[in-house]
Amino acid sequence: MIEPITRDLLPPPLLLQDDVARRRDLLAAGVSQHALATRCRPSGPWQLLLPGVLLLANSPPTRRQRLRAAVLYAGAEAVITGVEALHEHGLAVSGNEEVHVLVPIRRRLSTRDFVRIERTSRPPRPEIIDGLPFAPSSRAAVDAARTSGDAEKQRAFLLAPIEAGLRSAEQIRTEINAGSQRGTAALRPLLEEPLAPLLTNTVHEGWARRITRQTPIPPPTWHVRVYDRADQLLGTADAWWDDVGLAWDFGHQRDARTAIRQSTFAKEGIVTLRTPLPHLRGNPVAVSEDLASAFLRATQRPRPPVRAVLTSGTVR
Repeated sequence: MIEPITRDLLPPPLLLQDDVARRRDLLAAGVSQHALATRCRPSGPWQLLLPGVLLLANSPPTRRQRLRAAVLYAGAEAVITGVEALHEHGLAVSGNEEVHVLVPIRRRLSTRDFVRIERTSRPPRPEIIDGLPFAPSSRAAVDAARTSGDAEKQRAFLLAPIEAGLRSAEQIRTEINAGSQRGTAALRPLLEEPLAPLLTNTVHEGWARRITRQTPIPPPTWHVRVYDRADQLLGTADAWWDDVGLAWDFGHQRDARTAIRQSTFAKEGIVTLRTPLPHLRGNPVAVSEDLASAFLRATQRPRPPVRAVLTSGTVR
């Protein structure tokens, strides 16, 4: 029979965040060696995730628990970087389940299981998000790219913060030049001409994409051509919510063409929100509220009989 452990024998709540704790903290709190060994048996209620780090549950660890375990294993000065840090910054990139952790160069710690340990002489100042330390998006992007052997993924990692409006191409380039040079030879050409102008032109879309992720409405389709029932082109929407017939215009300066497009959309019953670029960049909370309000208006009338088309096919 497994020795019972009451809550008052466990460490303080701070050490039990996400039901993950260090073995030495459990021992210091009064949990016996026998209790730990018994509860961490294959059929027991606890499990060893990493050397010296336990999960106080017998279910597979969640992403959050893996991150917490990695930080406890790596120590107080650890910083999560790479793909997991990009995810925490709200960037949708694909990668493996490895948790890439930076530690000061003086530390003697090895990579174990799902944790990749990298010693660095230039540790970044962490950004604390929900109680865990993450590298800034520029450092995370470069670390993810230089440790990947896939050219397409390298490009995706480097461009993710730029497209989201979190960093400029120049900031990413500066990070490449300042950091470890291992694995960076293939990265510099990705930020050279003619790519740089393209990145500059997509920054405002990155701002918009970030705002939509923070707005409690469904995600839109980007860059669609809208046609009426007679198959006549009405115009192009920067972002489009097809189920309700909502168009968002943010990528153009106010001129005669945008005025005509908005008027044409309105005649067809399309709800259109136009956001000036300075407002898009400088007041994302207000823009998010505007989007939510426009979406609500669009749901309160029948969807107009229009058809939206992507370059690669039909939306409806």
